[in-house]
Amino acid sequence: MSRSAGVLKKAAQRLWGEATGRVVAGQPTPFTHPQLLTVSELTPGISAEEYGQRRATLASLMPANSFAVVPGAAAQYMVGMIPHPFRQDADFRYLTGLLQKNLVAVFESACRGGQYTLFVPDEDIQREAWEAAPISCRAAIKLFGADNAHPMSQFGSRMQHMVASASSVLLDVDRRKHQLPRETSALRKAMEVGQTRPLECLLHRMRWEKSSAEAGLMQASASATAAAMTECMQLTRPGVQEHQLAAVFEYRCKLAGAQRNSFPSVVAGGPDACVIHYLRNDKALMDGQLLLMDAGCERHGYASDVTRCWPVNGRFSPEQAAVYQIVQEVHRQCVAFCRPGNTLRELHHLSIQLLSEGLADLGVCGSMGPASIARDAYSTFYPHSVGHYLGGDVHDTASVGHDKPFLPRVTLAVEPGLYIPNDPAKYGALAGIGIRLEDDVQVTSSDPIILSRDVPIAMDEVEYLVGTAAEVAKHTL
Repeated sequence: MSRSAGVLKKAAQRLWGEATGRVVAGQPTPFTHPQLLTVSELTPGISAEEYGQRRATLASLMPANSFAVVPGAAAQYMVGMIPHPFRQDADFRYLTGLLQKNLVAVFESACRGGQYTLFVPDEDIQREAWEAAPISCRAAIKLFGADNAHPMSQFGSRMQHMVASASSVLLDVDRRKHQLPRETSALRKAMEVGQTRPLECLLHRMRWEKSSAEAGLMQASASATAAAMTECMQLTRPGVQEHQLAAVFEYRCKLAGAQRNSFPSVVAGGPDACVIHYLRNDKALMDGQLLLMDAGCERHGYASDVTRCWPVNGRFSPEQAAVYQIVQEVHRQCVAFCRPGNTLRELHHLSIQLLSEGLADLGVCGSMGPASIARDAYSTFYPHSVGHYLGGDVHDTASVGHDKPFLPRVTLAVEPGLYIPNDPAKYGALAGIGIRLEDDVQVTSSDPIILSRDVPIAMDEVEYLVGTAAEVAKHTL
């Protein structure tokens, strides 16, 4: 070991402690996973200091003499005691950096000292034989920055004292009450008498604007998705199965460091592209079809979401090209609109206006002009919103309204599309063509940044990529 490596290891030991004996952190630390975490980080890319700043910001925004209760996610089971892979709640992760199940964090307002208290599972030797030891009270304080830590069996009694001394309790009752321990009579009473207030409006406002560290993680997530989707384009040819491309996408994202898909992949050939959330992925791709792929990954807590469409045989038909060019131009203008001061609602209205002009050019609405289509007919061909915020969840910060002006480092998915119903008698050769083009876009003080820019979108680039790789792909899948 070099001298510099030895110094770093000693620094990690001093910072993280508990370097020998029984592991009680319950998740990677810089000492146990130096290939993943630097000495200053709690989770990859995010420092312990940044997590502390987030908690301090929340404490300063909370009402006087209040405290917030934020449960972590619980385990979900396939059958019996066979668990699904665990995913932490995005709000809880944002404030704590903890990636473990069955935890509850309590945050007090600044005037109450801004204390952070963590409740951890009680020691259970039998359970640990199956699942390994979770975080201990000592680790919560020494490693993860909690001011206080207690076993979960004390949650009810400690809540009774805290509720009695507080003016209000911040708790997102509708989505959190079932995540809390059962012995919470004090919290139930607070709900009944109107002592609780929602927390997500404060927390989502914080999460909406990304820090520089978060922006870097979102770029890495989008880059992993772009590379995986590009490989799927290269492997496409008639006869390939939709599920095979879905498998390639997930495999490549995980090789790039992703923990999971950010949602089930949509791999839709032909008219199935007109089904917005087509999840069957159970058909073979056919010559002459378009393929729509909507997929993303979650990498170290940050999601990506990208959609591309490409011809299975490497060449767009004239009708496919006509629809694609309309959507691509709308996509270009919508991305350019993602600037400070504009809003998601305005962006959506812009997409309706532009797509209605395209529908009029295609003639699918008879003699109706763009204004009439935008008022009465567009939703048949464009039934979804132009986009959504992106971050710790793929549909992120839902409580942030669509009328809130964009700020630098706000990140969103922009996804205009057109879907021509599969009715040849009515729509002729355009019937069954579904095209959506989606990118992850970060607002800046100047031009927006397309985080997923590495996956081709220009028609000639798409045709070149799919067409030239078809022969090679015959020997791959």
